[in-house]
Amino acid sequence: MNNLRERKKAAARQAMSDAATRLFEQRGFEHVTLSEIATAADVSVKTIFNYFGSKEDLFFDAEPQALENLLTALRDHPGESHTSAVRALLLEGPMLDLNCPWPVVDQHIYEALRAFHSCENESPTLRARRLVILNSWTTPLIAETNSPGWSAMLVGLLAFRHRLLVTGLVEAQPITTIENTIRAEIGTALNALDRAYPRT
Repeated sequence: MNNLRERKKAAARQAMSDAATRLFEQRGFEHVTLSEIATAADVSVKTIFNYFGSKEDLFFDAEPQALENLLTALRDHPGESHTSAVRALLLEGPMLDLNCPWPVVDQHIYEALRAFHSCENESPTLRARRLVILNSWTTPLIAETNSPGWSAMLVGLLAFRHRLLVTGLVEAQPITTIENTIRAEIGTALNALDRAYPRT
């Protein structure tokens, strides 16, 4: 029974997030109200607040999982350097997971990524919130690695990686160009980070 309840809650949360994302992409983040999102998702505004703390949380609802993916990679590869443990997450696909590698990014996925990141790029509120979210990851990364320097450097690298991805998508660069840029720039930075913070 608990599993069924959790699945229903997860489905409701996803439905609200999907409705919000469609509206954000169509009209821009600042021009969409919580009331409009509630109507599109067929729920009350109160229900949205039960699941999300703010309109910004609706937009960035995937970020907690992205952080968890980083922390899980660090836990699952204890014998490697911290940098080696997270390298694949940063290089092998557009998002911080391994479920959508570069080769599977077809036109449909590309356009969805482009619409989402264009919406973020056009909103000062969302650009500022992105930096706040990334900076907030420093504390859990330090707790996991016991390395404040490495954690701070990784967060800076993640911000740089995000900017490369967004720039490529907004400029409508081919996905192979975006991939090559991220592999080259972020790969080089990861190599430097690995040399600076080898596993002890």
